[in-house]
Amino acid sequence: MRSSIVCLCVIAAALTQARPAGAQQQQQPPQQQQNEEDGELVASKRLGVGYKIGNGLGFVGGDVIVSPIDHLTLDLQANWFAVSSNGTSANGYGIAPAAQFHLFKGQVSSPYIGLGYVYASLTLDGVTASASGAFANVGYEWRWRSGLGILLGGGVGYLGTVRATNGVETVESPGGTHFNLETGLRFMFL
Repeated sequence: MRSSIVCLCVIAAALTQARPAGAQQQQQPPQQQQNEEDGELVASKRLGVGYKIGNGLGFVGGDVIVSPIDHLTLDLQANWFAVSSNGTSANGYGIAPAAQFHLFKGQVSSPYIGLGYVYASLTLDGVTASASGAFANVGYEWRWRSGLGILLGGGVGYLGTVRATNGVETVESPGGTHFNLETGLRFMFL
């Protein structure tokens, strides 16, 4: 054991001495990345907001985007919807938190894979229906240095059993698997 440690120390010392005199290692700050187009440093963005639709939740929605580490984005989507038909109105909301795994790190355009959970609730004439499920998407996000981004993806979603109740009676209907789309316009500001 001791001879292994001594051997590692000798190798490390030899590698240190093999570096040319005056050569310095250049390290980039952890919050920056190299822009491949012009060699300029671009700050990584970690927090943002956006307009988000899809994942089965309709056209009025937004999201908060958190990128705690490179290659990973947490997308916290929430939507509101209202439907009127024959003098009655149905109102509801949905949430769809997801983890998106990007091929390239930082504030650059990249393909991604997203995995998420979806929950929706709708109320019509005192009857409330709700369901939950999961989705998996593959897509692409175009990102610019300014922080602006456009997300477009598609995949498969699964919606579990839909339960509707008026407080006295409960009716259940089986869910199923469906084609899924998502799109968003986002701005990363920190």
